[in-house]
Amino acid sequence: MKNEQMPPAILGITGIAGPIIAISFILIDVGVSPWFLWSRNALSDLGVHQYGYLFNSGLIVEGILNVFFVISLKRIGIARYVQAMMIASGLSLAMVGVFNEHFGYIHLLFALIYFILFPVSIIIASASATLPGSLRIYGIAGSATAIAVIIVGIGFVFHFVTIKNVGLAVPEFIEAVILALWSIFAGLVVYGTDKNKVSNRSVS
Repeated sequence: MKNEQMPPAILGITGIAGPIIAISFILIDVGVSPWFLWSRNALSDLGVHQYGYLFNSGLIVEGILNVFFVISLKRIGIARYVQAMMIASGLSLAMVGVFNEHFGYIHLLFALIYFILFPVSIIIASASATLPGSLRIYGIAGSATAIAVIIVGIGFVFHFVTIKNVGLAVPEFIEAVILALWSIFAGLVVYGTDKNKVSNRSVS
């Protein structure tokens, strides 16, 4: 495939910006919500109060930016079907913000799709030899950890797992940070592809 047909590497920046925006909005929402307790609440509780637009809009923005980011992953050899899985998970994240906690099982369904599908797709992508070794290692180890963490979170939801002074928000936030770090790392790799090509041309 010709270079000009490849998505621009600058789209990799969306993989950096999206999770930073979402996590920042979540933490701001926590900061303006004295009622919110990490020992009792779920993150989704932040989407149904006076400042719920902070939490919801953060997720919607990240979900939309994720689509552009995933398109850019073609530059580092991630297969189309894996890209499709990642796009589906990103759109599901946006839907978590659109269909907040008041929508009950619809909200829960979209949240589960994101929290399970995104790490699974990262693990599949990490099996590719086209990715840098460090990105592959983190992708597999981090995503496996994220899946284990969210299984614990699912246990909280259905009451077959309880941990003293730990609410559902804790495993949710841990997984969000793990997945955010992968997106940021991958975004930096994508963005750096053009700079590496320019340097190689200069040397040759």
